[in-house]
Amino acid sequence: MDFYTIVSYSGIPCLLVALAYTWKFESTRYFLLLVLGFEIIDAALYKLSYTWTTHIFLYNMVMCMLVVIPVIYRNRIALAIYNLTALPFFLRVYKNHHFSVQEIGLIFLYVIDFALAAFNYLEVWLYKFYVIDGWILGNGVRNFILVSLNLLMCCGLLTYALKTPDRERFYQEHGEGYATDVK
Repeated sequence: MDFYTIVSYSGIPCLLVALAYTWKFESTRYFLLLVLGFEIIDAALYKLSYTWTTHIFLYNMVMCMLVVIPVIYRNRIALAIYNLTALPFFLRVYKNHHFSVQEIGLIFLYVIDFALAAFNYLEVWLYKFYVIDGWILGNGVRNFILVSLNLLMCCGLLTYALKTPDRERFYQEHGEGYATDVK
């Protein structure tokens, strides 16, 4: 296994550590399980996706959107699951949902990854149709950016986990409507 493969899989151990640390906080558990599910799907399709030489960047864009969209709309997803199953866990998650700075940072990292993959996908097609003669964004630069994004994602996840107890305590002390109160 090379360095880049190890860094690609580093999100799963970070998510598991964050999940173990924050297990008693339902909203955080739901968020981390959602992201972990998509990371596991991505890891399972890792070798298969590398056989799609031209379309690997399209696959990467789809995976980025599969993480970003459910994270943004996870509150509505929790309500829909509650309406289907009547499990009280999803109702509590729906009622206690609050966005954190770290979640927005993680979404931003996935958007950067999406933009990088979109640029690479366009670059591949321009190269295939002889519009450009060489790679604008070489593998060295692209790999450095991807490694940096993965390391920043791990740091963001661990920061999110460490800040969870304080964040939950804050919302318990200030009430549910704190974020929407107009004074």
